[in-house]
Amino acid sequence: MKLEKPRTESPFLRFVTAEYRRRGTQQRRDLSNKTYVHSLLENMTLGGQHIGLPKQHSVLTSTEQITAEVLGERIALKFAHGWSAKGVMLLERIGEDRYFDHMSLREWTLTGIREKQDAVAARFTRKKPAWIVEEFLRGAQPGAVPFDYKFYMFQGQIGMVAQIDRNSSPPRMVKLNGDLKPFIEGRDYTFKPKDLQSAGPVVPRSAVMLSRWAIELSKMTDAPFVRVDLYDTEDGPYFGEFTFSSGAEVRKTISYSPEMIAQFDQLFADAEKTLRGESVEQPQNWSTLLQSADAAALAAHPRIDLAEYQRYAYFLHNRGALGGYRLAKAQEQLLEHGGDAAVNEYLCAAHKAAARRANVKPRSTRSALFKAARKVYRRVTQ
Repeated sequence: MKLEKPRTESPFLRFVTAEYRRRGTQQRRDLSNKTYVHSLLENMTLGGQHIGLPKQHSVLTSTEQITAEVLGERIALKFAHGWSAKGVMLLERIGEDRYFDHMSLREWTLTGIREKQDAVAARFTRKKPAWIVEEFLRGAQPGAVPFDYKFYMFQGQIGMVAQIDRNSSPPRMVKLNGDLKPFIEGRDYTFKPKDLQSAGPVVPRSAVMLSRWAIELSKMTDAPFVRVDLYDTEDGPYFGEFTFSSGAEVRKTISYSPEMIAQFDQLFADAEKTLRGESVEQPQNWSTLLQSADAAALAAHPRIDLAEYQRYAYFLHNRGALGGYRLAKAQEQLLEHGGDAAVNEYLCAAHKAAARRANVKPRSTRSALFKAARKVYRRVTQ
């Protein structure tokens, strides 16, 4: 893969880098505060439905306040001012003073949890430390930790979706395009193997409303780009956070082809025009279709039965293409129960695209293996 253009030449990369160093506006600073955003969204509806918000049990200001009573049986403990899941622990009690963290796949004592969080707080000294104790969600996809679907949004247009599975270490990731079809690893993007590993694409069960919420939430901001992090849970879409400074791009954990960066830059330019009140010709895609549809009709669009979806998604996630084709068939059959035919057609196509990619080894993996084998061969033959 060719190297992406220098960030000084890319408006999109310049923006996320600048926001990473310092938030550009007060609104963006406010929307980066999870507690504030929850209060903002708790009364908001779309098509008559609320977006799920993890129930916040308490906000702590000291690790001494982390007690057995606070942790309960199953909770999410989050350092309020971290990024890239720094300080996030998904804890489940497994015995007397023993907790299993589904993020790090490690057991901890209460003392160990406090020491871990003190170490995290020491890395973020600009703000007073705070920890959020909230509901530990259950996802529709395989694993104890819900899949994180990160929507890269440009004022209503979905530029990309990063599907993150934190049930593995390092997390498993795949990138989807704006129509929820997988990009090609090694051609469109690469990543650092020490930080991430490849994943099979799984179209979310609540793809319709996840996408529609991402569109609406992005248009609430004053930014040409924002990443809207959402979860596909057993109960539907749940909100995660707004991110204006995507750390993976700033720290070059992930790199993109020049063609991908050019797409982001065009979307960024169009979003700037939208913010200035200028007219922009909308492309014919998933985002435009959803924006033109009635929100109540989208909210009522039927979803695949949860148990059926989970069976097929598990098979697909473990590199079984048949699971993707079964999901596509199940999606087709939903039209018998109503719904928008054009919306369903996009989702069927996305499931089939996921199936086609399921058994394909990433180019970057093949390349790395080839290079390693070549080194061994040279040593042996010298």
